[in-house]
Amino acid sequence: MITGNRTKSRYEKKYARLQEMRRMDVQEEYSRIWWMSVDYEFPWDFSVAGSLAFYNSVAPAHMAALLVETGELTENTHRRLEHFGLISLEIARRGFKDPRGRAAVRQLNRIHKNAVKSISDENRQWSISNDDYLFVLGTSMVIPARWVDRYAWRPLSRHERTALFLHIRKQGELMGIKEIPDSYEELAKFHDDYVEKHFQYSPDAAKLWQVLQGMIIDPMVGWLPEKARPLGRRVAKVAVPALLTPHMRKAFGVREPSRLLSLTVDTAIKARSAYVRRQPPRTGPSVPDPLPTPNFPTGEFDIEKLGPAHTTGVKDTD
Repeated sequence: MITGNRTKSRYEKKYARLQEMRRMDVQEEYSRIWWMSVDYEFPWDFSVAGSLAFYNSVAPAHMAALLVETGELTENTHRRLEHFGLISLEIARRGFKDPRGRAAVRQLNRIHKNAVKSISDENRQWSISNDDYLFVLGTSMVIPARWVDRYAWRPLSRHERTALFLHIRKQGELMGIKEIPDSYEELAKFHDDYVEKHFQYSPDAAKLWQVLQGMIIDPMVGWLPEKARPLGRRVAKVAVPALLTPHMRKAFGVREPSRLLSLTVDTAIKARSAYVRRQPPRTGPSVPDPLPTPNFPTGEFDIEKLGPAHTTGVKDTD
């Protein structure tokens, strides 16, 4: 009887935050609900899945060609990823009622607009279509959600999935994206149809993969003890191809992993989730606020100075 009560108490504590989120009005507090999921419920999962979503967003041949042409990801890789991460963090953490969250969306728009402008000339006019923007928007929703449903210590609740969609839809509206679908399922279908149509191998995507493949390693091993991380990084590097979707591997020219490797990686991640499921719930945020980074050791930065030099006027020093 005592054992049963302890088990029930442990279960109630583990799911207490989910119950708290369910009591919140998802139509009004969707960004807060979503950040609670990211920061407290699934921090490791969203860190890894966020890298996969970024890979997915740069995989289409014409998107990869534009990014290679700007030279930002290939020549200023670490700085670009740091700045992108900070902008994305501000949007996720602050939401859109907070001035910093809205400023981060404006800066993201400014970066996209100026990137296209900086490489266009009389010989070629580059562009990012509404469908391209909508695909990237969908990617930032679909890839993390599917990862959590498959690998996290519990799947997303319907309440969390609705919060995610509403947060993503609002971001898209603020970015000026048109014809955003009316539900998670419709946006996911648009994403999948886009992938089927536009993912194919391209040298530009392969070039991006060469410089970006390491970005997922640190999140993968971040939960390990410090002494175990060097070995963890070597293992993670071998495992990465098994984490990519077949469409990503096709676009990047990554060899299909063996069935044994895929099974081993799948089993290892699920074993980690089983371990997390038995641990006490997180009592504090996983992401410091402010968050120190290599170029911003105090965690303080001006949002309008994040991005390439042609956007901010600040010289890059990667």
